[in-house]
Amino acid sequence: MAFKIANTLELEHLHLLVQSLDVMTDFYNTLGLQILNRTTNQVEFAIPGNTKPILILSSNEKVSLRPPHTTGLFHFAILVPTREDLAYVIGNLLNLAIPITGAGDHIYSEAFYLNDPEGNGIEIYRDRPRSEWLSDGKGGLITGTEAVDIEGVMALYDNLRPWTGFPKGTALGHIHLNVSIINDATTYFYIDALGLDIMTNFHDSALFLSAGGYHHHIAVNTWQGVGASLPPQQTTGLLSYTLSLSSQEELQQLIANLQAHQVPHTLENGRLCVLDFNQDAMNFYIR
Repeated sequence: MAFKIANTLELEHLHLLVQSLDVMTDFYNTLGLQILNRTTNQVEFAIPGNTKPILILSSNEKVSLRPPHTTGLFHFAILVPTREDLAYVIGNLLNLAIPITGAGDHIYSEAFYLNDPEGNGIEIYRDRPRSEWLSDGKGGLITGTEAVDIEGVMALYDNLRPWTGFPKGTALGHIHLNVSIINDATTYFYIDALGLDIMTNFHDSALFLSAGGYHHHIAVNTWQGVGASLPPQQTTGLLSYTLSLSSQEELQQLIANLQAHQVPHTLENGRLCVLDFNQDAMNFYIR
């Protein structure tokens, strides 16, 4: 029987390399994240009231902007608990004059998009109940990009609810990556070795991958061009992303499967590290 990663898998946080730590810190603080810790070269953010980071920013004097048509972060997605919470966040971001660059109804979710000052994509979304998701009849899900009912969402905006940042229950929902190619090696890594499921193959240009039947924890696409190169070192964007499992047994099962598939990995202080196709570190630990 093929290995499946535990359905307890959760995304915990991502780590970005940035050019201007001050500018990016101001942006994410205004966006509604709370500063947990700050040093000269690094800032950790959490959802207000939480003590675990959702985003880490690091910088140094040598960082340059990621060139176009390279692999890396397409966007990271912040999941809010309800449609009312989505209206609350988007309404307040508009009040704060933070530009919204797009929106999409993906059948299982309603999403709004924006970019940070260094061009990293951000999605803010809410999930519909799983009972409303549409099966493709093959164990996956049907998705698309339809127009969001913006009037319906914003009708739920309560301007008397004070802005205190992202609401309780907000989490890192998924991460979406630009890759150079989608082929058998891609599925070997994500499906055979990591034990994820393909929930949607979107026109052979994007794969949506998950554990436990979620629509996606990780997505990969070739929308920066098939054959896109890795960005130079010390350029802005994703350094690593961290996922968690619920037990030592689940972590050991993943390690055993990586060994069986000869996928390089390291284990240090209880953290499993695997390099993905963009040479970004995937970190796994027990929450």
